[in-house]
Amino acid sequence: MQFREKGRKLQCIRSEYLPERKRTVGRIVASQDKYLKTVSEEVCRQLKKEEVDSLKKYLSSREEKRTVDKLEFRLSYLDSMINEAVEALEVDSLRDGLSNEQAERIWAAHERLSKALRRHGFKKPKAAPKAKVVRDEEQPGLPLSDD
Repeated sequence: MQFREKGRKLQCIRSEYLPERKRTVGRIVASQDKYLKTVSEEVCRQLKKEEVDSLKKYLSSREEKRTVDKLEFRLSYLDSMINEAVEALEVDSLRDGLSNEQAERIWAAHERLSKALRRHGFKKPKAAPKAKVVRDEEQPGLPLSDD
């Protein structure tokens, strides 16, 4: 059984051998809306049991891949979203509209994120040492020439 997404439909294609042509031909046996996450009853009636199982496996793996892709996208933009949230907290009207419950949820999410990063081996980077500012009176004068 093969599956093909074409337009808004998911087509179920069964390969059949034609002895008179000595070839295998794919025939569309059933189709359903490609946005469904489960097998429709109509398609179940048109397919054999092992074909239905194969379609269920295909739909579940497709849904898992979509979930992973969505999470990967969110993770790639997480730093910019956090920076935008920091900018939002700088605006007085937005900061005043933030409730204590929302702030607690943000802190809890921050803690969960920190723990997850540490658990998976991403250590918190050390802050770069601040450059020591040397005042003019502390720095001895250097001769500019040998004369």
